[in-house]
Amino acid sequence: MDNLYPQGGIGSEIALYVAIAVFVLIMLIKGIKVVPEGRAKIVERLGRRNKTIYPGINIIIPFIDKVKIISENVTTKVKGESVSLIDNGAVVLAEQRMDPPSKLLLAKDNSQINVDTIVYFRIKEPAKLVYDVQDFEEAFETLIETTLRQEVGKFDGDTIITARDTLGDALKQGLLEASNSWGIEVRRVEIEDISFDADVTKTLSDARQEELIRRAELVAKKAEAEQLTLEAEAQKKATILRAEGEAEAVRLKAQGDFDAKKLEAEASFLLQSREQEGIAQGYAAIAKSLAENPEAIVALETLKTQAKIAESIGNSQNALIVPSETAGLFGAVASLAKGYEALKPKNSNARQTNPTQKQVNVKKADIVEKP
Repeated sequence: MDNLYPQGGIGSEIALYVAIAVFVLIMLIKGIKVVPEGRAKIVERLGRRNKTIYPGINIIIPFIDKVKIISENVTTKVKGESVSLIDNGAVVLAEQRMDPPSKLLLAKDNSQINVDTIVYFRIKEPAKLVYDVQDFEEAFETLIETTLRQEVGKFDGDTIITARDTLGDALKQGLLEASNSWGIEVRRVEIEDISFDADVTKTLSDARQEELIRRAELVAKKAEAEQLTLEAEAQKKATILRAEGEAEAVRLKAQGDFDAKKLEAEASFLLQSREQEGIAQGYAAIAKSLAENPEAIVALETLKTQAKIAESIGNSQNALIVPSETAGLFGAVASLAKGYEALKPKNSNARQTNPTQKQVNVKKADIVEKP
């Protein structure tokens, strides 16, 4: 057995296994790259840019691919100081900002305006930021100033104060178009301050003060005009209400007079109707009495004749007036006789005395003429 497996063969085989294990270990160490969160690294293959690896475990080809240790000066400016965008050879992916100093720019009417801006951005393609732009801070600041100068030149001094949002949107759009080749994404643009120099500021302040005074006077005059309008409308309504009240009073008075006259006419008509009804009822009673006792008409005519004789005697100078008590006694006797005659049956054959003659005799007995 010892002859079949010499000692030298076993040692070389173990050495081979060890060499293979070491090679695999080196390949694993060289081929597996772990990128921390919020960072990105650039992989070069044979000295040229190949790909970008992002947070997590990444596989590269050892000895052919190499992770670039970024040494380029890639910075941004915050509050006047440069801040690096590279951390331990990796590109920082977090949102960054560019805060350049305020710029003195010319507006459309040649007025000088100080504009202070802040640009928020994020790195999308680290390879472009590292390889395609040199001195990113200066280039980005120059781009902001150039774009801002073009946009401010579209406004005059009076309108740019109120055009802050419009100016920010226009600046953002201009930076987006120009910064795509640098591998960054402009998220938003804020206009911190827009101001003029001291003389212009004083002039604008005075003009603003005059404008406020003018507006205050205009508001006061408008309020006075509204007050006068309200008073005129109130007087108009009062006049209308007064006229309507007077017209209503006249209408009510006329209606009252009409109702009063109507009631008077109805009362007069009712009274006349009642009188006519009374007369009619009287005539009806007379007609009924005459129908029952036809001789009563003779007595009625006798009374009328007596009344005429009495009137003529009263006007005569030769008449002798018998006292009323005696005449009343004779009249009572005549009335008893008349009543007795009226109570007799109508179909009796007894001799009837002429009532007219008896009444005349009675009246003649009452009156005796003087010689």
